Amino acid sequence: MAGPDKNQSFRLKDDFTYIGRSPHSDIRVNDPAVSYEHLRIIRRANRFFIEDMGSKNGTFIGPERISPGFGLEISKGTPVVMGMSVICLGRRCLDRVMPFLDSIGLSNEISKNSGVFKEHGTMTTQKILELVYKVSHLLTRGPDLEVILEEVLDYVFEFFRKIDRACIILIDSQTGEFRKVVYRFREPGDTLPVGFNKNVVDRVISEGRGFLLPDPDVEDQAEMKETLRLSSIRSVMCVPIVSGSETRGLIYVDSLKETYGFRREDLSLFTDLGRRAGLHIDNAMYFEGA
Repeated sequence: MAGPDKNQSFRLKDDFTYIGRSPHSDIRVNDPAVSYEHLRIIRRANRFFIEDMGSKNGTFIGPERISPGFGLEISKGTPVVMGMSVICLGRRCLDRVMPFLDSIGLSNEISKNSGVFKEHGTMTTQKILELVYKVSHLLTRGPDLEVILEEVLDYVFEFFRKIDRACIILIDSQTGEFRKVVYRFREPGDTLPVGFNKNVVDRVISEGRGFLLPDPDVEDQAEMKETLRLSSIRSVMCVPIVSGSETRGLIYVDSLKETYGFRREDLSLFTDLGRRAGLHIDNAMYFEGA
């Protein structure tokens, strides 16, 4: 469904079908992030099981990285992430999964030569793998706005370990007013003040692009640093949630402890998350208004 071997299809064997980079595999994958002997698909009549063969980067199905050596039953139409590739069983994938991957540009961001997202070439393979997994996992969710917001916040706290607070702000497309604000702290029961820095949020809305502070590549941040100091904020990152050319909201995180809590590559990945979240939130808003 995505990766260097996109658009290829294969008929499974009646018992075991081995997938990997090895030339001896039943299905050979030209993805550097896939192991030589990555996984096998076990067929038992009309039931199918996925078994990871102890691969280096793992195999993701549903909310979990599956344990090596354990056959996990999988239904047709469920995305499976292996290396930098997404595979799927059954023709249902063509109707459900492929249009979604194409709509968010996932397929076009993969380099056929390296198997790595071009825009995230400097990031660790593991972070990219988990980004692919999260996108695939969102396919299984219904058009429930609250579920989507919770999913995004789970993602934020999982991948950005140094943040203390996070919030998602949704903007009314007609009035420009804040439609919904969802907050979360890293530790349940935290007594940290609820809120966000309005100067940062206003700047992201005005410029339509992500903001990071402190940013070692930008020297002229003295005024904003002083504003944040008064709020006891040491680091902050904020990006727009974009659908098409329209800003539908923002994702805001900050740290009250880490002065350099975020890196430029974190901002790149965070911006990507905001773009992907925009599609889901836009769809959810449509269903809510229907």
